[in-house]
Amino acid sequence: MAERFFGPVMTISTGRVVPVRLIGEQHVREDFGFIPGFAECIKAIRPEPWMGRAMALHRLLDPFETDAA
Repeated sequence: MAERFFGPVMTISTGRVVPVRLIGEQHVREDFGFIPGFAECIKAIRPEPWMGRAMALHRLLDPFETDAA
């Protein structure tokens, strides 16, 4: 996400060009002690009631579709 906001590289005050990804990774390591993987991120999501209200898309896409039940 940092690359989206700041671009792929930043030039620091000394004139050195630094990849933004490295700066972001260092920030996350300092805050969490490690870089969490996808599984750790998903486990941290607390399900909300609205997340389980899925509806069948075939009813929207094909108005002549009937349920087999």
